[in-house]
Amino acid sequence: MKGLEKLTSIRLAEVLSQKNVVPTDAITDALYTQDHFGEPFVEVLVSMGHITEWDLARVVVDHFQLPFITASNCDISGEVLERLPQDALFENLLVPLDTFGDGMTVAMPILTPFEVIDGLQRTHDCDLFPYVGLISENKRVLQEMFKGYVDWQKRRDEQLEQRRQTKPKKSSKDWMNIFDTGDEAVRNQLDR
Repeated sequence: MKGLEKLTSIRLAEVLSQKNVVPTDAITDALYTQDHFGEPFVEVLVSMGHITEWDLARVVVDHFQLPFITASNCDISGEVLERLPQDALFENLLVPLDTFGDGMTVAMPILTPFEVIDGLQRTHDCDLFPYVGLISENKRVLQEMFKGYVDWQKRRDEQLEQRRQTKPKKSSKDWMNIFDTGDEAVRNQLDR
């Protein structure tokens, strides 16, 4: 799908900053948390109360020109559930919606970065067509579709908590590295 390479946390951070929707320090904290603890940028923003899921989804839909869907409104067949491994769906909170040939529509949790989508496409030899969905909705639908999701989520939460406890505290150098990393990511995107 053309234009997916623009789906990055850095680009979304820039949009949120430009629109003055989320405070800059909250954006920086969320990027830091993503880089150091592995928590998705959008989940951090929402869980910390800086923006609602709906408002963040609206920004992504408007800026990236993607369609929106609530996964629970879809009639999901058993066949589509077997196209990608459960761990890949759980890790990225992707809800498979439908398949057609080598293509697959998925509801992503507001925004799934391009490198994740591209990696899944390459690894599983398919073309993904993402819809913007909601984090809470995707979690609920995954829980309904897969018996093992709740246990997987508990293990993930425990791992995230362990990472938070073992990582060093932020320093001023870390703050500058976030901006350097963001600048480098934008330059790399423009060079493509």
